[in-house]
Amino acid sequence: MRGEVLTFEVATGEGAIAGDDGVRYGFAVSDLRGATSIERGQRVDFVPGADGRAQDIIAMRPAHVPASAGGAGSGQFDFGRVISRTFNAIKQNAAICFGASALLVGVPSMLVAFGGASFMTGATESSSSSVVGGVVAYLVGIVLYLIGAFMLQGMVVKAAVGGFNGKRVTFGEAFGVGVQYFLPLLGLAIVAGTATGFAYILLIVPGVLLSIIWSVSAAALVMEKRGVFESLQRSRDLTRGYRWQVFGLLVIYVILSWIVGGAIAGLGVATGGSFTNGSPNLAFNLITQPLVNILSSVVASAGVASLYYELRTAKEGAGVDNLAAIFD
Repeated sequence: MRGEVLTFEVATGEGAIAGDDGVRYGFAVSDLRGATSIERGQRVDFVPGADGRAQDIIAMRPAHVPASAGGAGSGQFDFGRVISRTFNAIKQNAAICFGASALLVGVPSMLVAFGGASFMTGATESSSSSVVGGVVAYLVGIVLYLIGAFMLQGMVVKAAVGGFNGKRVTFGEAFGVGVQYFLPLLGLAIVAGTATGFAYILLIVPGVLLSIIWSVSAAALVMEKRGVFESLQRSRDLTRGYRWQVFGLLVIYVILSWIVGGAIAGLGVATGGSFTNGSPNLAFNLITQPLVNILSSVVASAGVASLYYELRTAKEGAGVDNLAAIFD
């Protein structure tokens, strides 16, 4: 969230910020990040707290100072801030995030689950019609899932950036961005996915490194309207100096994914399946598989936007103040 300092009393260490969302937020000197004082009228970036107070406040560079100026950003990368922004963005745009994800990811996931179950049933019962129908449903589901996943990424980036800058984004506006950037994001995924895949095949470490280096390329493509290769280079520049921190975030995400996957596997066992073969309960699969894909897609997309925002704040300070304007 962005805003402007209304008051700050050095004696009491208390002040107030007028957020760009029209809400007044109180804060204490302990909420300032990398500073012990702040001036009235200063533009700031902060995380709105549940109690109506501002947290993790960063004083932004005046708008006329170029991003290339030395010492533009805070130079600090905060794990907690990225995670907090991620879930704040999801909370503030829940209708867009989960509505779009249910439509673009959830429905195709149900087709994939149904097609897989039909194929297995047909193969077991030697029913050619079930096998063919299962294969068709599965392939259609995969294609729709890929289309939906890239559209969702553009939509969530749009909604998240709007929220970071105190602007409300409608479902229609977000959907327009998803449509507009579908093909560029697909091209980016093909290039980055192919290179990263080969790196993983050769050695695990180079694959992990490329995943870190290009972790915010999709956000750079959408937010800065760059080409595929320009976005990859931009992500490489932004992550330079912060790759261990980005690696840490990726590890956290993987661990959370394992926990969710283990919980789903446990439920599968409870419904009659096994940890190796999964659950034979079609109804269970039609519910859990889309639900997991919906949640993971939303968190991953919002997380990439939040990570990109944090990297630009740390490196370029107020340069990120232009992020919302590129969609106007």
